[in-house]
Amino acid sequence: MSELHPTLKNILSQPENPNAVPVEVQDPNEARKEWKGDMAGVDAPAPHMGRVWEFEIPGPAGSIPARAYQPEGLVGEKRPLLIYYHGGGFIRGDIDTHDSICRVLASKAGCLVVSPAYRLAPENPFPAAAHDAYAVAEYMSANAAAFGVDPDRIAVGGDSAGGNVAIAACLQARDKGGPKIRYQLLIYPVTDLTSQNESKRLYSKGYLLNSMPFYIASYLGPNGDGGNELASPLLAKDLSRLPQALVITAGFDPLRDEGQDFARKLAASGVEVKHKCYEDMIHGFVSLRGLLPEADAALGECARHMAEALGGKSA
Repeated sequence: MSELHPTLKNILSQPENPNAVPVEVQDPNEARKEWKGDMAGVDAPAPHMGRVWEFEIPGPAGSIPARAYQPEGLVGEKRPLLIYYHGGGFIRGDIDTHDSICRVLASKAGCLVVSPAYRLAPENPFPAAAHDAYAVAEYMSANAAAFGVDPDRIAVGGDSAGGNVAIAACLQARDKGGPKIRYQLLIYPVTDLTSQNESKRLYSKGYLLNSMPFYIASYLGPNGDGGNELASPLLAKDLSRLPQALVITAGFDPLRDEGQDFARKLAASGVEVKHKCYEDMIHGFVSLRGLLPEADAALGECARHMAEALGGKSA
C-alpha cells in the first residue's frame, strides 16, 4: 500500500481546532461561507482567461446561474465544451469555490467551460441537483451555436458530488434520447449513497471527509431513495450507451472503492473508460492547488485525456 503524501500527512497530523463548529450543526449558509473561505485559503493563482462571463440557464425550478470560461486563443466556432459541476457534498460549494479548477481545465484542455450553480440541499433535496444537471446539458446543447460550441463535442464533468450529478445528466440524456454527451470527466465521484465498503471503513474519519454521512442524509432528505440510479449510479441496472469516461480516484479517500467499482462497471457495460488512482492522495486533492503541485498535474492529465476524446488540443 502507498504512503500518504508527506504534505497531506503533515496537514492531517495537526490537532483539530477545538472551537470549530461541525457542519452538522451549522446553518447551511454559514457552512457555505466557511467552506468558501477554506477553499480560497488552499488555492493558488489560476490561468488568465480571454473572457469570463455570467449568464442564466432555464431550469426546472427557475433560472440556474452559470459562469463561462473562454481561454485565451480559443476563437471561432465549433469549439469543444466542458460543463463542470462543482463538488461540495451536495450542500456546499458554488461557482466561486471551483473557479480555479474551471480556469485550469479550460486553459489546459483548450475548451470552453461552463460552471452551473445547481440547486443545493438541504433546501433542495434529491433529485433537484440531478434534474438541474440535465437541464444545463440540454440547454447548452440546444444553444451550442450561440456559444460557438460544436454540439458533437460536449463533455460533462465534476468532482465528488459534482461527479455524481454529471453522471446523472448522462443517464437522463441517454434515456430521454438526448442531448448528445461525448465524454465524462469524473474526479473522485460519489457513485453509491448506500455502500459500506472497505475504503469507507478505513478513511471516513481523519481524512477530511468525516461528514459524508451528513451530506448524504441532507441530499436525500427524509424521503429520498438512495438506491435510485440518479442518486447512486453504481446501482444502475444498465450503464451501457453512456459516454466515454475518465474516472480519477484517490488512495486515501472513502469514495475510492465506489469510484473504482463504477469504472469497472462502465467497462463491463461496454463503455470506453480509463481509471487512474492517485495512490498517495486524499479526497478533494485537486482543490489543494496552493499546497500540492500534484493538483495541477492531475488536472492537466484530465484535460489531456478530455481534449483527445473531444478532438481538441491540450496545452
